[in-house]
Amino acid sequence: MMKEIDIVFRLVRGALDGTVPEVGQMDAHRWWRLFRLMQQNHVAAMTADTMAALEVPREVKIPWLAERDKAERWHRYQEEVQQEIVGIMKQHGIETLVLKGTHTAQYYPKPELREFGDLDLYFFDRHDEADKVAAEVLKVTVSNEAHHHSKYNYRGVTVESHYDFVNSHYPPSNSRYEVLLKELVPSPTFEVLFLLRHMAGHFAASRITLRDLVDWTLTCRAQHDKVDWNLVDKTIREFGMTEFAAALNSIATQRFGIQMPTLSYDHPATLSRIEKDIIYGSMDDCEGDGISRMVWKMRRWEALKWKRKMVYNDSNFRLWFASLTAHAAKPRSITHKM
Repeated sequence: MMKEIDIVFRLVRGALDGTVPEVGQMDAHRWWRLFRLMQQNHVAAMTADTMAALEVPREVKIPWLAERDKAERWHRYQEEVQQEIVGIMKQHGIETLVLKGTHTAQYYPKPELREFGDLDLYFFDRHDEADKVAAEVLKVTVSNEAHHHSKYNYRGVTVESHYDFVNSHYPPSNSRYEVLLKELVPSPTFEVLFLLRHMAGHFAASRITLRDLVDWTLTCRAQHDKVDWNLVDKTIREFGMTEFAAALNSIATQRFGIQMPTLSYDHPATLSRIEKDIIYGSMDDCEGDGISRMVWKMRRWEALKWKRKMVYNDSNFRLWFASLTAHAAKPRSITHKM
């Protein structure tokens, strides 16, 4: 019987290259499990058509196809909300850059099936003015509890207004990385370096998902001829992300059949560990707040040490001290999910 993790990657590859993969015979229980994994990895919508071409029990096929339809509707709606906000900001002389989300979706075979979370916007160091416009014109309540973005909900869409591209509070090296990104924006090289550091932060703090891996793979492929890959490789090495970037590239090449334009990695055991972490995660989330979340965060810090070594070259002490300082500046972040 084919391994579950292999089937997951085959379904995603089928969605990317338009082929129907060989997955073997499976019962409804196993298909349900695969469906749940696709939902957790935010790729259920993009794999729905691939799934539909296989012999899948009706009780699984119907909700899976519903994910595709829901993603299509949400894509149209979020684009509408995005255009409204960008238009209002333009009326007030504020330029907007859309990060990830609908921007990255353009690289997908079917952009409307790239599942969305928050709407991430950057206002070129005019975030305070943008927040004021949002509060006064959109009539929303703006929250400033997070470190590198404010947040509000407009027409059912969560909007994050970024102060910076990467959290300049943590890790310490991010302050230098931010300077580089601001020198490069907007450009394909900026896009690749921003996306990689953004993923690195999520990987080190918790996990990335298959959607993140697909975003990275398709962005690199789409921008292949426009990126300064010498600068990308130099930056990856300078900021300690060599092992992480090379592993992602190797997984993309081996699993999706897409040749990546930068580093590769040949350590099967580590690649397997990263693949499992992407698909399944390595730690369950904490459902509660207060003391239980604080204890859970301490346990997570120790458990994810191996990840931090793959993405940061800051010393463990500097990382710990920077984390402590950042939490002290926003005390609610210690005991609540942010």
